[in-house]
Formats: sequence, structure tokens, C-alpha cells
Amino acid sequence: MSSAPSPRLPLTGVLRLGRPSDIWFKPALSAVVAVVPPNLILLALGRLDLAMYTMAGSLCALYGHNLPYARRVRAVAGVVLAMVLGMAVSLVTASLTGSPTVLIAVGALLAAAQKTLCDATRIGPPGPVIFTFVTSAATDDEGRALLTHLGFPFQTKEIAVANKAAVKKKRGPVPTGKKKKR
Repeated sequence: MSSAPSPRLPLTGVLRLGRPSDIWFKPALSAVVAVVPPNLILLALGRLDLAMYTMAGSLCALYGHNLPYARRVRAVAGVVLAMVLGMAVSLVTASLTGSPTVLIAVGALLAAAQKTLCDATRIGPPGPVIFTFVTSAATDDEGRALLTHLGFPFQTKEIAVANKAAVKKKRGPVPTGKKKKR
């Protein structure tokens, strides 16, 4: 009796690496080219603390390489808008609360919305991964610093302590704005 060859598992074909496309490097190269000029400017200005935001912007260049140019412009503009909105939601949330539960819940809702939006628009690779990566990277310190820089009024620790003391003495809260000159 001769031994019959053992059947191959159906996963071997799926797991076999194929030949990469001729332009596999194009999306990665476009992201690098998009990030170098703004980060060099930030380096010259001594503001590398803002590099996270230029990196987020440069990752938008990863999208739409398989589209004709007119559609690619619209697709990348939509990606930029979605990235800005996602960053705004995560920065505002992170600056308003320090609760890990709230931050995780908002992050999960953002990820679900980003996945749904990417599936609905068929944006293609890399899909919602970059959106989720960028919007979840904002911490409360970065969010508070950016929004304070943009002029959002936040209650400082000193004002919070003064308000607490004033409430205890039943004098009313200390105003957070500037005093009017009489």
C-alpha cells in the first residue's frame, strides 16, 4: 500500500506571502514627505511639543492612493475633516475629565463611529486604524494645554480651592473672570 500525500491545510494559501505591489512604498513615502516640513518648522521654532498634531496630519496622506486624483482629493479632505473632528472630541473630553471610565467610553464610541464611517465610505486601507490610533493618543495634559492656548477658560486649582473655601463660608463662589475696573 502506498502512502497518500497528506492533505494541505486550507490556511497555507492564505498565510503565504505574495509578491508586494510595485508601489508598496508610495503611501509610506508620502506620509514621510508630509511630516518632514512641518516638523522641521516646529524644531526651528522650538515647539516640538506640537509634533503630535503634525504627525496626525501627515498620516492623512496614507489614504486614497488607489483612487484617481479628483476622488483622492475629496477622500483625503474627508479624512482630514474626520481626523480633526475626532481629535477635537478626544481633546475636549480629555481636558474636561480625568475619569478613565469616561475616557475609555468616549474612545470606544469614537472607534465605533470611525469604523462605521470608513466602512460606509469604503475609504480603503488603512481604514479606521489610523483614526483610532491618532484620536486615542490625546492625553488630558495635552488637551488642556492646547485648549488653554486656544483661549478656552478653565477653572484653575487656585480658583477651585478659593470657591470651595467661599462656599464653606457662605460668601458665594469667587468669579473666574477678570475684575471690572471701577
